[in-house]
Amino acid sequence: MEITKLTTPLQTALINYGGETKLVKLKNRNGWSIAKGFRRGKFEIMAEILLFCDQQRAKTCIMYKVNLNYAQLKQNLAFLTLQGLLLRKKDKYVTTEKGYRFLSLFVQLTDMLNC
Repeated sequence: MEITKLTTPLQTALINYGGETKLVKLKNRNGWSIAKGFRRGKFEIMAEILLFCDQQRAKTCIMYKVNLNYAQLKQNLAFLTLQGLLLRKKDKYVTTEKGYRFLSLFVQLTDMLNC
């Protein structure tokens, strides 16, 4: 739960956009809609993928951690890669700076809407 466990780009995103507490909660799955039993929307799924890919991750690992089937995973990875939010290196995916910006804005929006 400590911020020191987070990667440097994620720490940079936290410092730049001020969403420290919420982003750490998202990272640890505390207080987010999935923990409350609500259905996840498209943005929540994208945010979960981006959060999990703070280090290089394989498709299978992402699929199990984010709880998606293979078709959903392929669709989301293709979209996030096309938008420049994820970067594919060999057969692994990692979040880009644009992806961290998305996460910060997502945190701000959920804060604003009190989700």
